[in-house]
Amino acid sequence: MAKLSYKEYRDKALEKEEIQNVFSEHEEFFALRRELIRMRQEAGMTQEEIAQVIGTQKTSISRLESSNSKTLPSLGMLKKYAAATGHKLNISFLPV
Repeated sequence: MAKLSYKEYRDKALEKEEIQNVFSEHEEFFALRRELIRMRQEAGMTQEEIAQVIGTQKTSISRLESSNSKTLPSLGMLKKYAAATGHKLNISFLPV
């Protein structure tokens, strides 16, 4: 059996209603983590390099970027992460 890519695995999982419910309930968290990874990669940095700039451990950055993490990042950490990658944190609220 061929190994599924992440996208294939995700698409197959999202066919299940209970997975769709969990995903949509936590969609913002998944989007945040994808954005953090994108910013770091665009900056050409490793998790270890981000950790050094911020003054933390690589495991903290790994946990911050992990979709399995139960820990919510603080605004201070997000601000530091953004600055380390050449970004500025901007928070907005959208009408529903």
